[in-house]
Amino acid sequence: MPASTYTFTPVDACNMCGAAPDQFKIMGLRLNRSQGLRPRRVSGIAVSVKKCRRCELVFADPQPMPPNMSDHYGTAEDYWDPEYFDDEPGYFAGEIAEAKRLLAFRPGMRALDAGAGIGKAMKAMTARGFDTYGFEPGEDFRAKAISHTGIAADRIALASVESADFPPAHFDFISFGAVLEHLGSPSNAIERALVWLRPGGIIQLEVPSSRHLVPRLVNLYYRLRGTNYVTNISPMHSPFHLFEFGLKSFGEHGRRAGYEIARHGYMVCTIFHFPRIMHPLMRWYMARTGTGMQLSVYLRKGGSLGGSA
Repeated sequence: MPASTYTFTPVDACNMCGAAPDQFKIMGLRLNRSQGLRPRRVSGIAVSVKKCRRCELVFADPQPMPPNMSDHYGTAEDYWDPEYFDDEPGYFAGEIAEAKRLLAFRPGMRALDAGAGIGKAMKAMTARGFDTYGFEPGEDFRAKAISHTGIAADRIALASVESADFPPAHFDFISFGAVLEHLGSPSNAIERALVWLRPGGIIQLEVPSSRHLVPRLVNLYYRLRGTNYVTNISPMHSPFHLFEFGLKSFGEHGRRAGYEIARHGYMVCTIFHFPRIMHPLMRWYMARTGTGMQLSVYLRKGGSLGGSA
C-alpha cells in the first residue's frame, strides 16, 4: 500500500502493559519496503521502531494504520505460497494436543479459531474432537475456507475480532494463530476473547518473538555499516507485522486482564538472510537460548473450567 494512505498515530502507552512513553526505547527506523543489506540506497517512508522496557513489546511509533486492516492482505493466493494450500494431516496437531492436556479434554468441547484464514486449524480441531467455530475478516479467505477446506458456511463468520459476536463463556479453547501481530490492539483482542472463554479455558497464541536472534544480528550489521535501521516488524509491507512480543508482554497484560501463562515455548522456524552452512549452528543456539522466531503461549482464564453444555 502507498504510505500516503496510512494514518500515523502516536503511541501514548504500551499496548500490552500500559507503560508510559518514558519506558520506550528507540531501536531504529523501519522502511515501508524491504530494506536489503544497504538500506541507505533504498527510498521510502520510515517509522521509528521502539521497544517497551517493561514488557519487551516491539512496535512502531507512530503506528501506521491502513483505512481497513483487510487492505493489507488481498486474496489468499496473494498472501500465501501455493504449498500452504496443500493438505497437511499433522497441521496444528501439536498445539491441539497441548490444549487438550491443559483442558483435561472431553469430546465436544467448543473451540474458536480467531482469524481462521483458509480454515486449516478449524479442520484440524474438528478432526480431533472439538466442536469448532471460527471467524475471518477477509471475504476471499473465508470463501477459500468453505470451498477448499469444506467448512460449513455457518461455522465461520465473516467478521473481525472487533465485530465478531459470540455468547459469553461459550468456548473452552480459542486459538489466535499468527493473528495478534497484525492487529491494531492485541490487548483488546485478547480481552474480547476472554469474554467468550469459559473460566479456566485456554487461549493459544503464536506470535513473532522480540527475542529472535536473526533481527538482532541483522540490526548489528546495520549498526556496523553506520546506519540506524532495524529489521524488526514490517508495519507497511508484507507480512504486515505491527508487533513483536516478549513473554513479559503476556505476563504483564495477564495481571490486568485476568489470565495466567499456562505454558510457553519458542520455535526456531525458517532462517532467513544467512547462508545455509550457518543454519545448523544457529538452530542449535536458538533452541538452547529461546531466541527462535516464534513465541507460542497458552493463556488460562482465571477461574475453574466447566464443561460445555
